[in-house]
Amino acid sequence: MNDSPIQVLVVDDEAAVRELTIRALERAGFECSPAINGEQALKMLDMEDYDVLVTDLRMPTLHGHALVVDLLARENRPLIYVITGVIEPKLAKDLLSRGIDDIFFKPVDHQMLAVKIAARLESQGNRLAPAN
Repeated sequence: MNDSPIQVLVVDDEAAVRELTIRALERAGFECSPAINGEQALKMLDMEDYDVLVTDLRMPTLHGHALVVDLLARENRPLIYVITGVIEPKLAKDLLSRGIDDIFFKPVDHQMLAVKIAARLESQGNRLAPAN
């Protein structure tokens, strides 16, 4: 079992949403880093390995869809969770069929997001230590 904390990169151009997501995931025991857009996220992903990516879709300077498509083409990629206010069934189906791990529509139940991430990690053999 790996004792290091699960690293999550949270990407959203809206500071309030980004911070809300980070606080909720940190309460669940994840260690989070923020990025304000897809371009910054790609730079961070090139410098450090993250276990999980949580990203919005609509952002300036490389939107979330382009970020996700780039990551899906990589051999060693993090788990990918999309949070969006764009309720478009075709888009959701496209992203899920491409291989993202899940999509959440705003307003997001952050507790459910944390539970789903932890369950996926556990199914892959990465156990998340319970939060205090």
